[in-house]
Amino acid sequence: MRRLILLMAIWAGCLTSIQGQSYTVTIKGIADFAANEEIRLVTFEDLATYKSMVAATDKIDAKGHFLLTYNIIRPTLVQLVIRTSRAEFYIEPGRTYDFTIDMDPELFNLIDPMSYGGFLQIRNNDTTLTEDINLKINRFERVFESAIDYYSPNIISDITSVEYDSISDAVSRRFPIQYSPNNFYKSYIYYTLASLERVVLQKNTDSLYRKYLDNEYLLYFNPAYMNFFNEFYDHYLTTSPRINQKELLNCINQEGTYRPLFNLVGKDPYLVNERIRELVIIEDLAEIYENKKFNKKNIEHILEEIAATTHFSEHQIIAKNTLDALKPYQDSKAMKFEGMKTASGASFNIEDYKGRWLYVQIFNTTCEDCIREMMIIKDLQQKYKDSITFVSLSIDFNFGHFIQFKEHFPQFDWTFVHFDHNYQWIDDLQITTLPDNLLFAPDGTLVKREAPDITTQLPLYLARLFHQTEEEENIPLNQNKKP
Repeated sequence: MRRLILLMAIWAGCLTSIQGQSYTVTIKGIADFAANEEIRLVTFEDLATYKSMVAATDKIDAKGHFLLTYNIIRPTLVQLVIRTSRAEFYIEPGRTYDFTIDMDPELFNLIDPMSYGGFLQIRNNDTTLTEDINLKINRFERVFESAIDYYSPNIISDITSVEYDSISDAVSRRFPIQYSPNNFYKSYIYYTLASLERVVLQKNTDSLYRKYLDNEYLLYFNPAYMNFFNEFYDHYLTTSPRINQKELLNCINQEGTYRPLFNLVGKDPYLVNERIRELVIIEDLAEIYENKKFNKKNIEHILEEIAATTHFSEHQIIAKNTLDALKPYQDSKAMKFEGMKTASGASFNIEDYKGRWLYVQIFNTTCEDCIREMMIIKDLQQKYKDSITFVSLSIDFNFGHFIQFKEHFPQFDWTFVHFDHNYQWIDDLQITTLPDNLLFAPDGTLVKREAPDITTQLPLYLARLFHQTEEEENIPLNQNKKP
């Protein structure tokens, strides 16, 4: 489904995509509910993996004012983020935006306000601004969804060709429906309708391909285009009747290199275009990564080869981000705990804990389940004090609450750490509920992103783990030798 545009404001206009030269975008305004908090402008490196990056930051002053600037060359999907609350919208090259931002204070204090429908509420203060892409897209979305509800009130997957024609006619009376690859707004409309038409013409892939994909443009930064592209080529390598599956298995599992795979799938008429073919290979390798039929290491090697040798600069980024998404946290060092502080104020260096098993409990002081877990941690710490270290890592937004908690529970005498308002760390680990946890082996390798449940499974897991270790350590040396 299409990504939702989280910002609903009163804006209008459209802009032809500017190529090559970058222009500064200024975003200023007031967010007095979040005085003294950091505000971040987040962009996406690509719309295949949606790998996010912080493009600009500012500290909201005591009166709620902020100012962000960023250079772009085309209309760009971005997010404004304060703590873990966000709003999503588009910015255009050379524009200045003046916003008032507000939010329900209870939702603002949640770790994952989006799960409760909580987003930053943004209002445009510049009432004279009439040339902006957001209102255009929002108006189109409202008409489009209303037409779907009116002409096809049943499940969208059951839409008929007659219903599609009615929806298309209703939209075309108010909006331009035309192929215009250099115009972001028109392309957004065109490929949004393409996704709906794909549902109607699922068996007529040739018509869809010729109409929407058989051209020289691949619109990497248009969400509607990328949504249609991903739907059309979803699991394509393993489902296309024009790709020999035995040869595909051989290319990945035996050959394990890029060129044979590239040549094999190029026999498919919908993958003749080399740019499309390579992007499909990148995305589909990610889709089959957990498929036991395929060799993971070879998939990684092929993606690495694409990133190193591709002629398409966009694919270098997408291949690298795909690899990062497939194996994001191999060890403690890669998880970027830098800057975090213990309750005593000392710097927390997770590398200091190598040589022992390490269990990291992620909590905050309002989480009652987290406190119940700590009761069990206390028992486990005493039982396995020579084998495993426990660390409780707080993501309390208020550092003072963290300190007060530690003083209130002196019986919890292991290391307590504060996340130091590293919200990108929360995003990277995709922490949405608490308690959460991590389990590291003595060499720093992340053994489990979500460790066994501490109330039942973890005690059994540790009992088996350390019992086995003790047995191995007590085997006489001459018993380890083969006769």
